[in-house]
Amino acid sequence: MIFRGIKEDNGWMVVDYSATWKYGYDFILDACQVIIDTDFQEKLQRVAITHGPGTEPVECLESVRKSEFDVRKCNITNKESSALMVAGISRIMECPVQVMFFNQTNAVKLFCPVKKIFEEHDDHVFDNYMNSVEIKAYCRDAVRQGKDYKG
Repeated sequence: MIFRGIKEDNGWMVVDYSATWKYGYDFILDACQVIIDTDFQEKLQRVAITHGPGTEPVECLESVRKSEFDVRKCNITNKESSALMVAGISRIMECPVQVMFFNQTNAVKLFCPVKKIFEEHDDHVFDNYMNSVEIKAYCRDAVRQGKDYKG
């Protein structure tokens, strides 16, 4: 992912990224699942969708829990929405993190309330993390499409 900038907003560090390519909802589901499976695991604290700019997020954590932490199995998150976000305590980065993906764009926002991590490591501290999420999401998509391939 491409680092686009960082700002502080109400005590949160907000980092803007661009995915390498514009993506759709399948990529969003894969990317969120990668974060849940490889990083948050039992420390997942929030899953939410939005239905458009200016709309209130619909909280989905309990539904995702009932779906065995699988966003594709969840009857709320598996329906296309304009944005999907996941938040939790990052086992990898050792701090709270929220990542928000915006459908039919290449925009991604990462939110972190720990300013100190940026002061100690610099504004690009999450770059490798976000690059890994993107790569793993595209790999999941390729595997899924390969299983569906009939040629």
